[in-house]
Amino acid sequence: MMESRFMKRAAIGSVVAASALAAGVAQADGVPGRGTWQTTLQPRDIDGDTVTDAFYDTVLDITWLRNANVDGLMDWATARSWVNTLVVGGVGGWRLPKVEDTGAPGCNHSYAGTDCGWNVDTATGEMAHLYYVTLGNKAYFNESGAWPQPGWGLTNTGGFQDLQSDTYWSGTTFATYPPNAWTFQTFDGRQSYDNKAAWAFHAMAVRPGDVPAVPEPQTYALMLMGVGTLVLALRRRPR
Repeated sequence: MMESRFMKRAAIGSVVAASALAAGVAQADGVPGRGTWQTTLQPRDIDGDTVTDAFYDTVLDITWLRNANVDGLMDWATARSWVNTLVVGGVGGWRLPKVEDTGAPGCNHSYAGTDCGWNVDTATGEMAHLYYVTLGNKAYFNESGAWPQPGWGLTNTGGFQDLQSDTYWSGTTFATYPPNAWTFQTFDGRQSYDNKAAWAFHAMAVRPGDVPAVPEPQTYALMLMGVGTLVLALRRRPR
């Protein structure tokens, strides 16, 4: 029963995804003024090469890896293994995004304000918050269930690289049926669940808290000059 509903949901999702690609919403850039991303995502250069590697999310207090499609499509176990061993500029501790799953009533499916479906309560999932609040994207259905909603789909990717209009894994098992894990569909804004072994989806890496920005090369140079001056002064000081 659970699997038959799952297969039906996946089939419907495939139709919507195809529609999204046909509509040309798969290729999106950062849209100024849409969502909160310009003020709530702070760039972080983790490896010190002056290129942004990640964004600290000041609302969720997590750091998102900027590249949203590092290893392409993976089943859930592979995605978990990849993210758990990921090291960027010497920084580890990465994980998949979380979903709040209480185990009851499972997938409370709706068009608004629940943990499952479209226009979900964004407090239930980190990907949902990123999609709806931070990036200001819209679901395929509006809160009354009417479709298609004007401007729907992944039309804003903020400063992320290679954020796909597709499905992304969370790191949270679907408590009601453990062979599944929670997922988020960026092509239509749906939070739901999928079979861990049967499907290959994309994965984003996040880690708790902030990753301090690496000082710019000029800052390092000034620090070294300061240390050198101090050492020279100490050597010249009368004894």
